[in-house]
Amino acid sequence: MPQHEDVDDVLAIVEDGEVMRWIGGEAGGRETAVQQVENWIARWNANGVGPFAVVLDGRVIGRAGLLVWDRRSWQPSTYELAGEHAVEELGWVIARAHWGQGLATEAARAVREWAYAERNIDRLISLIDPKNTRSIRVADKLGAVPDELVATAYGALLSWLHPSP
Repeated sequence: MPQHEDVDDVLAIVEDGEVMRWIGGEAGGRETAVQQVENWIARWNANGVGPFAVVLDGRVIGRAGLLVWDRRSWQPSTYELAGEHAVEELGWVIARAHWGQGLATEAARAVREWAYAERNIDRLISLIDPKNTRSIRVADKLGAVPDELVATAYGALLSWLHPSP
């Protein structure tokens, strides 16, 4: 689980415009890193699920975990607010210095196994910008298949449906 102590490591993610463009944000500094970590913690507190910190050599290099969406509006939400319209998304982000090493795939696979086994989630998607070839490659390696194009506040995103075990 992410912790406030992770802020310094998260700076490598939030300061990089190329990383941030794919997760619905703009590059920022320490305030943005603090906000990211607080958002991650808040998701855990609200839903009992959220992003796990991806750690390599004792440093946080990204996150992989679950985000709850409300399918009526395709806005990030909580189980309480979305009710029967809640949809779980498996998402990931890795600092650019670690791209191309299979770490996003490894982390996402571990979270997916946890989600199906421990959380009894019956349907899991990933929402990916159709131009984000790196994340599409990760989804493909995970055996996910394109499902539908959805309109979100972050633009049109392709929903990838993950196979259940």
